[in-house]
Amino acid sequence: MVSLLGFQEYAWALFFEKDFLKTKVLVTPKYQFPKLIRRNESFDVILPEPIFNTNMDGEETLHFAGYIFPSDDLGKRQLASVFRAAVFHLGAHVATSHFEDYDEWRRNKDSRLAKFAISLVEDVIANAYISAWYPDKLVDLALANTLAFTKMRPAKKIQNPATRLMAELLAKVHIGALEPQLETEKDILASLSEALKQFKENVLLSFTDESIKLKDEKLKLADRIYNAVEESGPVTESPSLPHTEELGKTSLFPQRKIVNFDVSSDHNFKNCLEFLGGSISTIEDADQTWKKVAENEAIQVYESLKRQKEKEEKTLSRYQNLTMLTRFKSVEFPERDYTEFLRIKSRCKSEAHRLIESLLVARDAIDEDPRKMYGVLDLQDVIQVIASKNPRMDVFMLDENISKSYSWIILLDASRSMEIVKDFALEIFLILAETANELLLDAASWAMYAFNDRFFVIKDLKERYNVNVKSRMGGIDFAGLSYLPDALNIAGQIIKTRTENLRLITLISDGWPYGYPNINIALTEALNTLQNGKIDVVGIGVQTQKMDALFKNHCAVYTHRDLTKKFANTYMELSRIAIES
Repeated sequence: MVSLLGFQEYAWALFFEKDFLKTKVLVTPKYQFPKLIRRNESFDVILPEPIFNTNMDGEETLHFAGYIFPSDDLGKRQLASVFRAAVFHLGAHVATSHFEDYDEWRRNKDSRLAKFAISLVEDVIANAYISAWYPDKLVDLALANTLAFTKMRPAKKIQNPATRLMAELLAKVHIGALEPQLETEKDILASLSEALKQFKENVLLSFTDESIKLKDEKLKLADRIYNAVEESGPVTESPSLPHTEELGKTSLFPQRKIVNFDVSSDHNFKNCLEFLGGSISTIEDADQTWKKVAENEAIQVYESLKRQKEKEEKTLSRYQNLTMLTRFKSVEFPERDYTEFLRIKSRCKSEAHRLIESLLVARDAIDEDPRKMYGVLDLQDVIQVIASKNPRMDVFMLDENISKSYSWIILLDASRSMEIVKDFALEIFLILAETANELLLDAASWAMYAFNDRFFVIKDLKERYNVNVKSRMGGIDFAGLSYLPDALNIAGQIIKTRTENLRLITLISDGWPYGYPNINIALTEALNTLQNGKIDVVGIGVQTQKMDALFKNHCAVYTHRDLTKKFANTYMELSRIAIES
């Protein structure tokens, strides 16, 4: 069993494609249903994060993809199973789907119906892919499919003929064994079912025979589905199953009902598993073992997420008193996006190394141990002098402690005015973070924050520079106003408790504080307070000279090389002054 930390890490561990530069995998509470977004050659896979709710009686329930699960072991297991099914389904699309094949075909067609037809055809391919290469994953897929159809409105109660036909087609593709509930659709469904079955067989063959090309067959099948639904009546929606990619709002799942039964005991579960290509006998032989393993894994990821949430709430609570004295609307963590972090890093990795090397060399020069003509003997030097018969007498160490210490807070202005330069600003932010991590061996001596009219904790002093922190950097969104003085005040309150030689705040901004009256006066007061507290501030202007007028220590940065040259000089000068004083 893999070591887990919440559903984000769980999704990464389960995902078929491991190239996070190519595919972005996000787990967020912002959405109720999964989303699959195509971006040229890459995909964004967005999964809803399970939510814990507690009712008036103190009973906890778990919410995911429109379902409500009890918080007992069965509820946790089935929620995790549906979550895994969503990861596998979207992961199969990333591995197999070529939505660009339909770009010409879908022109001048009803967008909702075209989207449904394309999705249905690609779902056949995705299911076949899992069946062929990952048959052990079909149990979760069968459970999620079965649950969806137990919650779907019966075809007889769907008034719109087009929606009813689309519901029947979803059943044919994902569960297979269901029969049409209305006589009027039997002929249409029989014809389309045969076409879908033949297409699935060809898809399976194509996995081992590269000469089989599916594009033309895909387009013909999508066209048949499109025409059949279009002829049945007006199209009002584009339905999808709760655990698959959301195509739009749908009326097929009208109520959020609690899942208080064992879905694997439903008679449709085994039928669905067999239809997808799974082995019923294998599951029956290992039924209890599979359930126990699945249950243990579900409990682990559930408890990990719960501990993670509790830890984050505890961390944020320490900032509440600091933000109460400011105008910030809230203090929070940004969304986590590790893929975006990797993409940012790929653009500036070499410059980060260059700045690190530059500062390490300069720091070694400043920290060089000068000799004295009297004091405490340096025994190593004495031995060398005697052995070489050298007349040197500078073999005494300084009386004072020559080791230097630094503390550093890095602030990023994430307001709407920075949107135009956000990519470059994030690169600077990341370069400084990588530098701080290498330069300051004590992880508790540096922290990172972003702000607009809200305050975002990126790296708390008590945190290490780990994947969790890096994911927050990738999830920073640029919006809102710029409460620059308030951010400096909070940073000052945090760093004033440190006792290092150099206490530094670095602000990355365009130099335009905005959001309330007399904000420039507030900025001057904040800077004076920091100066009186012997806290140094460096303003880094992102492709602007505006910071020159606001900060005593400043540098305008237009390229990565500017940052290395200008910031390195400023940082080492402040270090020298701190050491001498």
